[in-house]
Parts: sequence; C-alpha cells; structure tokens
Amino acid sequence: MVNKFDVLIIGGGPGGLSIGSLLAREGVSSAIIEREPTLGGRYRAVRFHGCRSDNGVRMPTAMVRTPKETYMYKFLSSMGFPPEAKVVDWTMGKVSKDNPNRIEYFSMDPKKGVENFFDFFAFGSGLPMEKPSRQALMKAFRIMEDTSEEECRKLVNVTFASWIERNVEDPIAKAVLELAAPLMGAPATVVNYGAFANVMGTFPRVGALLFWYPRKGNMEDMVITPLANYYKDRGGKVLTNRRARSILIEKGRAKGVVVHNNKTRFIEEYSAPVVICAIPIFEAVARNILRPEFLTKDWAKAIELCAKLSYEDLTGFYLLREEVIPRKGPGWVHIFDSDYGLPTYVGDWCVGSLYNAVEPPGKQLIYSYIPGGLPDTPFGLTTPMDAVKEANRRWETAVEKVFPGFAKAIEFRGMTLQLNWGRYSWAAVPTELDMQSPNIRGLYFGGDTIRSVTSMVSDKIYQMVFPLFEMIMKYIRS
Repeated sequence: MVNKFDVLIIGGGPGGLSIGSLLAREGVSSAIIEREPTLGGRYRAVRFHGCRSDNGVRMPTAMVRTPKETYMYKFLSSMGFPPEAKVVDWTMGKVSKDNPNRIEYFSMDPKKGVENFFDFFAFGSGLPMEKPSRQALMKAFRIMEDTSEEECRKLVNVTFASWIERNVEDPIAKAVLELAAPLMGAPATVVNYGAFANVMGTFPRVGALLFWYPRKGNMEDMVITPLANYYKDRGGKVLTNRRARSILIEKGRAKGVVVHNNKTRFIEEYSAPVVICAIPIFEAVARNILRPEFLTKDWAKAIELCAKLSYEDLTGFYLLREEVIPRKGPGWVHIFDSDYGLPTYVGDWCVGSLYNAVEPPGKQLIYSYIPGGLPDTPFGLTTPMDAVKEANRRWETAVEKVFPGFAKAIEFRGMTLQLNWGRYSWAAVPTELDMQSPNIRGLYFGGDTIRSVTSMVSDKIYQMVFPLFEMIMKYIRS
C-alpha cells in the first residue's frame, strides 16, 4: 500500500471531506484517516426498525437571511452540487398540565430583529418588558452589532458576564442577556464576549439566526455522499477502520501519522509534509495524537478551557405506532414547561418528516433533542445515565401534556449521545485556536473546534475551508 502523500487528513467528517475535496480538485495527493468503517462523522445516517434518518438532529445554522447566502451552500455549489434547501422556523412552545391538549407557540420573526427578545421575554414571563429595560437591551445589541468580526476576535479572552457587568446597568436587561447565554451552551461566566457579540449582533443586522435543512434526503445525502464520491473520483485515498495514534513531528515540522488498523490490529505509518487534524482538537490532545509538548502554553490553556465545554447532546429516536404529533405545523419546537415555576426549557421535539426521515408505513418517527451543558442536563463526556433518564422523563412528560397518548404509542425508543454542535469553541480563552499551528510547520486544523468568532455551527466549517486550503497550497508550493 502507498504510504507517502502530500497531505494526511485525520477525520472523515464534513470538515475532513471538505478540505480533502478541494485538495483533490487541485491534484494534491492526500489520504483521509477515519477510525469508523465509513465516512461521515456526525452526518452519518442510521437505520433501525425500518427507519433511515440522521444520526442526530442537526440543522445547518447561519447568520444570514437565506440558505444561498451561507458558506455551506456556496461551498457545495462550487463543488458542483448546490443543495435544495428549505428554511425552518425557530419556534418555542409552552406547555402546562393546567392547559391539557394545548400549547402556546412563539416563533422568531426575522423582520423584528431585537424585538424578538422583547416578545420572547413576554412569552416566557407573561409580562411585557418595560421601556427602560427595552432601551438598555437595545443599547447592548447595538454595541454587539457594531463590533466587527476582527474586533470580536480580539475579545475572546473577555467573558460575556464581565462585559454585561461593565456595559449593562438595567437588572432586567442583564437578566435577559445572562439567560440568553445558554444559547451558547454554557453560563455567561465562561463563554467569551467576542463569540457572543458576533452571533447576537445578527439580530439587529439581519433579523434572526437562519435554520435550514435539505429539501430532499438528509445531511448524509446532501454533504457526505457527494463529497466522498468527488474525493475518491479525483484520486483521494480513504483509509477507514484506522485510528490515528500519533502525529509525527520532527524538528518543528509535521512528518506524518501513525495509525492503528482496527481490522488487522497492526500499526501502520504514513508520511506527508502536511497533516490536517480534522477531529476535535481537545480529543486529539486527550488521546495523545497531538502530544502536549508540541503545544505553546497559550494554546494548551485554550484547549483545556474548550474541553471543559465539550458536553454531549442527547437525541432520542421514538418510533410511534401511529401519527401523534401533526405533520402539518411546527416540526421543530423548543419546549418550555410551565410546571416548574418559571417556564423551563426541557428540550426540543422534532418531527421526522421535517428531516425527510424514512418511516415504516402508518408509523411516525419523532426525535427529542436535549442539549448538554445546561444546569439540568450536565451531560459530560462520561455522562451519568441517571441524568440522561431524568432529562428523558422531563421531555416525555412535557410532550404527553399536549399530545396525550404519546407514551402509549411508543413502539421503539433509542438514543444517541454525541459531542455538542460547536459550543465548546466559545470558551473564554487566552488566545483563539486557529487553522495553523503557531509553532509546528505543516500542521493544520479543520473541523469546528477551532475559531470561536465565525459563522454558526455547520456553516463555520465552510467559512474556514477556503482560507485553510489557500494556506496549505502556499506551504506545499514553498
């Protein structure tokens, strides 16, 4: 087997496949090293009980008005397969045992911008926001709107809580901003202001965050299958069932990767002057793939802080004997349960048909989505199952309140826990982790665990892929 390449890519998820496809298009010899039997990462599809669906509930998210403006759409279009997309409403629903069979809905309206937060406050609390608090909140959002991406990048070492303390006096406005912090997956005391300002500045700039999904098929169909075919058709090598053990570094330069072949059980060595780590950077360090002695002090600290926010999210798969949640109407809803005092977020319900899931005739697939990292869902990488069961119970109880008979209709219940959707990179850090190692030549980073000041979630990968490609090509040519 050939073991010499121009570039080695660790990780065959959307990040690794994207940079690999660009390199293959230029005739650069490369290999993707993937520990699983197939490519796809978190965009792999799963099959069970006659169903085919996404492995987890993932919607591309961005800070623009339409799917065609996203980095993801532009990248896939440039590769020759522009996706057909549908926009998905960002909807909240409030349930209570005092109002059986009923649910109050609230959807973000892109035309309202920051006004969405005033309406959301009234929806959640049952009280309108008074004028002084509205003015204070508007002022805070204007500051975030006016902070450029470059300025945000310089503020990744400032916590959002400390920024609120210095810039917002009104107690209600403070509370609203602090309660908004869980959107970033962690308390305001640990997420950085730069990332938060870049995201929340979207509301006055374009109205609201954009959520969208393929019109046909799932994420594997839209992203993984076409990219994998493109990569292999242009000479890219795929090395599956191989677990990276160590990035080889000599005299400050990347030299290759040592892997463990899961089938033969043998150790294999591949050489290349460029190595791209497209798996989570904190995972690479924890597994000693990237040894700590090859990190600068500020990078080592930043990776440690990001790792502390690397919670797992829970997706539940509920195959029902009959249709219980109407297919018409909101297919994706954040559920707030009023029976905990204040309306308490307990997770999302997601209708399988919204995600183009394949279902057995006459049956219905429903997903739950319960993010980790919140006070009631402390799902770490070693998640205690009693916490998972309690989160599931709260979610199922909330759904039952508005759709009685949901529990009895369950024919199959399954779940996955997987690394959350990019919030780890929003930690307050001494320096922003970037695409190129500061001290090792030929070592680069892809995927979504680097750069906090970017577009959102999946879109982030495609914002970075062209600059990463240009860096690598310049290095190879030199």
